[in-house]
Amino acid sequence: MPDSGRRQTLQTGEGAVDTPRENAFDTAVVGAGLAGLVAANRLADAGRSVIVLDGLGASGGRARTSLLADHLVNQGPHALYVGGHASRALRHLGVPVEGEAPPTRGTRGLYDDRLHLLPAGPVSLLRTSLLSPVEKMAVGALLARLPRLDPVPLDEVTVADWIDSVTRREAVRNLLAALFRLATYADCPELQSAGAALRQLSMALDDGVLYLHGGWQSLVDGLTTRAVAAGVVFRYDGSVTGILGDSPRLTIRTATEDLSARNAVVAAGGPETAERLTGATGLVEAAGPPTRAAVLDLALDRQPDHQFVLGIDRPVYFSVHGPPARLAPAGQAIASAARYLHPDADDAAGENRSALEDIAAACGVQASSLLADRYLHSMTVAHGTPLAERGGLAGRPGIEAADRPGVLIAGDWVGPEGMLADAAASSAWAAADTLLGTP
Repeated sequence: MPDSGRRQTLQTGEGAVDTPRENAFDTAVVGAGLAGLVAANRLADAGRSVIVLDGLGASGGRARTSLLADHLVNQGPHALYVGGHASRALRHLGVPVEGEAPPTRGTRGLYDDRLHLLPAGPVSLLRTSLLSPVEKMAVGALLARLPRLDPVPLDEVTVADWIDSVTRREAVRNLLAALFRLATYADCPELQSAGAALRQLSMALDDGVLYLHGGWQSLVDGLTTRAVAAGVVFRYDGSVTGILGDSPRLTIRTATEDLSARNAVVAAGGPETAERLTGATGLVEAAGPPTRAAVLDLALDRQPDHQFVLGIDRPVYFSVHGPPARLAPAGQAIASAARYLHPDADDAAGENRSALEDIAAACGVQASSLLADRYLHSMTVAHGTPLAERGGLAGRPGIEAADRPGVLIAGDWVGPEGMLADAAASSAWAAADTLLGTP
């Protein structure tokens, strides 16, 4: 902890906090998103003095929740993987996670412009009109094998090539591709590592996901409050423009002043940001293309006809997140429609919005029930995609990829473990443990 005898009050974007007069810290964490908050808490628990710097005015990054009418809405559809690294990190830190699993009863698949009932989860696909009897047998065999598949030999195989290797039936191929899109939020099967995607899909099928009460802001608030109680200083009044010098005498340059730190964890933005702040090269190529989606969030005064619809022959998705999560007033609903964007797709904002409005209408969303909407025409879901040509998760940049002692990176595109929020949490934990000398 900083010396309380040499402290001064310093105004930030969320009120006054105390900081050492000489602005020197053991670790500067750049970015107050999920990765930055996990790293800051882990370091503060070990007694390190930590400052978190973020120019966005508040903690949370893409995990923040906002109001749409009087409904709570995340930055696009968010689900917490129960068996993932983020859940484990939150449990270890004692941050409560409260939510509900999305309902499976009444799930529909959109195929050939028709909605098909998917009675109760993936195994129920064996009873759907989507597939012929022979195709149902093929899918059943694949789903039964999935938990026993060793993903390691498939790390260097693309999702498209793996699907080609297990079936030649178009309906089965489309269904498998849809399940991979759902689990990974990505639509680039010709690039994405099948090993990475299979790990993610297996975790989703085994442990499930949660839609969080109060949105992901509940995690942001829990982590931020805990960090402040542990002595972490937050500054929201100036973006970091560079990390200069060598550990243990780093200079953290911001838009308003220079700070001193022994170490730094860069947990802001994607590989472009890490390269700019640290001088590293090659991170963008190693991380793979960002995962993006077009999203239409809908605040509704009543429940639509269908709670969950997955596009089978097109990369779209619709889900009512509240309820089951407490995000909307009683009797009302908050829903999200998403179109998974291929890395080569242009930002056809009008076309994508029209496609999302169409799927919402197919799910029974009526104009008379719409209270407010928000359209995100190209939302970054994750700053990278595990590439088969680089060996999947193991080929992503590591926490020490900046190649500067004492300067580590973390994020949803970093490290050999997890995807999406799980990658952010696992890389942040690993970066903190490295600085602490913890094996």
